Amino acid sequence: MDGRNETASIPDLVWYFLPTIVLVPPLGIPANALVLRLLLGKPNICSTSEIFVLNLAVFDMMFCFMVVIEYIYFMFNKTMANSHFLSWGLSQAGGPMLLCALSLDAFMAVCHPLIFLRLKEPKLRLSLCLLVSVLAFTVCGLAKLMPVYKMWMMLGILMVAMLTISTCNVLILKSLRRPGPGGKDLHPVKKRAFKIVFTALVMMNFHYLPSLAESLIKVLFPTLLLPYYIITSFTYLILSMSSFIQPLSYLVRTKQLPKMRCNEKAETKTIATS
Repeated sequence: MDGRNETASIPDLVWYFLPTIVLVPPLGIPANALVLRLLLGKPNICSTSEIFVLNLAVFDMMFCFMVVIEYIYFMFNKTMANSHFLSWGLSQAGGPMLLCALSLDAFMAVCHPLIFLRLKEPKLRLSLCLLVSVLAFTVCGLAKLMPVYKMWMMLGILMVAMLTISTCNVLILKSLRRPGPGGKDLHPVKKRAFKIVFTALVMMNFHYLPSLAESLIKVLFPTLLLPYYIITSFTYLILSMSSFIQPLSYLVRTKQLPKMRCNEKAETKTIATS
């Protein structure tokens, strides 16, 4: 990119990042802080899924802080080099990889329970989270040092993640829809699991499909969209919104939102009184 194009695109970058900076951190920081407090406050995190949720909350919290710091630094030093945020990797690489691990874990638990029980050791999940963290920060560094290959790296990660997560979730949903032995109806616990997995599938496609579609258009038809088109601002905002929608969905699913907890206590008190 020549100097004129670089200088001309900088004002666009200021507005390109602004919706994410204004909307995501104020919502993401308290939501992820509550998830971290709940999970770390437990005597032990024995649920395998909670290990991935905890790591995802750490990534989302770091993204919310880092993207604000990097944006402020960019405002005082408006160069193209400073516009390649390290925090991008946490949102676009770390999140999908952790969701892949979470989906594979759920797939094994529902579809292959015997194998899952043999591999239920939490240390294996912690090691996998450590590996994902190393890979995510490696991608962050490479995207910062070699921005030319950033789109290709993110495109590859998103495509693999979308394929893996969608396949796992479809197989999980198919397994959960089968009736129990003897033609009995699906167990209520499995019905709730079906709703949870279906919601996770919809949310995952909502967050990552727009960014994936835009990246594919830019690669296949480079002249169709400008490098910093207004659509890019919205797709990145939608992708970044996962930093507060993911922890919010966990809080709603586990009924740990303050309002929901108050309602649950009131209902329990009413039942006990009656």
